[in-house]
Amino acid sequence: MLLTRILSPSFEQCDVFMPDFLGKVSEKDDKIGWKRASHEDLQTWVGFEVPEGTQEENGVHYEFQMWVREP
Repeated sequence: MLLTRILSPSFEQCDVFMPDFLGKVSEKDDKIGWKRASHEDLQTWVGFEVPEGTQEENGVHYEFQMWVREP
């Protein structure tokens, strides 16, 4: 899963959100394991350079992340 995580501000007035996928439980009642991929793995997967760490644009702090399911 490719994710742009907004770190701040909180944007509490927005009606768009993403459920907490780290705590998601499957239909079999097994917890679905996710692990954050390394920045190098992210760049390899997308095939181009991706800014690393916290970015800032117009007062919004964010970070590009990639998450993979654990076997």
